[in-house]
Amino acid sequence: MRCRELLLGMLLFGTAQPLLADDVRYVERNGVTYREVVQKVNVPVSETNYQTHTEKFYQERLTTDIQESQRAYLTPVTEYRWEAYTPFTINPFAPPRVAYRWVPRTHWEQRTETVRTPVTRRELVPAERTVSRPVTTLKMVEQEQVTRIAIAPPPQPAASVASRNAIGGVSNLQNDPPRIGSTSLTPMGNLRR
Repeated sequence: MRCRELLLGMLLFGTAQPLLADDVRYVERNGVTYREVVQKVNVPVSETNYQTHTEKFYQERLTTDIQESQRAYLTPVTEYRWEAYTPFTINPFAPPRVAYRWVPRTHWEQRTETVRTPVTRRELVPAERTVSRPVTTLKMVEQEQVTRIAIAPPPQPAASVASRNAIGGVSNLQNDPPRIGSTSLTPMGNLRR
């Protein structure tokens, strides 16, 4: 328990950094001395690969069959026969006679017929297909992490005495306006036209 508290305190206050470092070096670049700490750190890297496999599924299949059935129906049948009759005459003295005529007679008969009806069936049929799916794996890769801390500043050159040359100044140019006024103030009453 005491070790765990000590390690937690070292991690919180930054004193655990040298304990985790693999390599400490001192490098000088452009006159500045750096302390380089090289640490080996495990970094998670995700890798995506495509794996192919076959899977089973059910697909719909429609089948149309012709189904035969018997159907009964009634149909009119017309037959022609000779029929005897007595013709009507206006002459009451004429002898009776018999005549024949061609007469249609209709009656209904029941018949059967074969009817072909299309019947559609829906079936689920097992099938297989090859699919490619992404599979992501996470693995740890060891990388180097370099931390540079500047320890010593670059050496300063020795101080030199500055020369006393005049910087800037006042120059008299020919066309400069005068810096000092040259007119004197006169009272208003002395002005004449």
